[in-house]
Amino acid sequence: MNDSYSTLERKLLTPARRVARALFAPIVRVLAALRVSPNAVSFAQVILGAVVIALMPTQPRVAFALFVVALALDGLDGALARATNRVTKFGALFDQYCDHIREVTIIAGLAWHGALNPFLAGMYGVTYPAFNLTLFLCNHYRAPLPFAIKSYLVVYPALFAYLWFGVNVLDAAVALAIVLMALAIAIGLWRLRRVMDRS
Repeated sequence: MNDSYSTLERKLLTPARRVARALFAPIVRVLAALRVSPNAVSFAQVILGAVVIALMPTQPRVAFALFVVALALDGLDGALARATNRVTKFGALFDQYCDHIREVTIIAGLAWHGALNPFLAGMYGVTYPAFNLTLFLCNHYRAPLPFAIKSYLVVYPALFAYLWFGVNVLDAAVALAIVLMALAIAIGLWRLRRVMDRS
């Protein structure tokens, strides 16, 4: 269980991954035939994140559509790696780096364009990786969190509302995400203290 999922999220992801595998199958076949590296697919979401930021002020709906494509790439890289027998521990780590860079870059871009409070953006940039690291460590030490409300359940709907409809509730959504992640970190650290001190 060396991943950054809660027990509940892992259960929900299993059927979602089956659906995604079926949807991605034609694209995976093309990428495999072209010998595209899964790591290149992972890194493409970082590049798309920068494009999303550039398009936010003038083409917000196109920016959101590209954001969704970047999220799809996050699932496509793993599907490609599995289909081509190129699953590696480094690939999984590199994917995590790319996910985090994309996520924090988008949040920074929102602050840069004045859509999000810069303090909240900075706090999110610290809390988001710490949250995922805590989940990873809890799973690694066999003390998984039963559930944790991931930021995508809170921030992504607000991002959609902002880029698609021009309704800005980003400050409230990001602040709530930070609080929920901080709570999960506190619970995770409490669980880790109990198991780490025993080992």
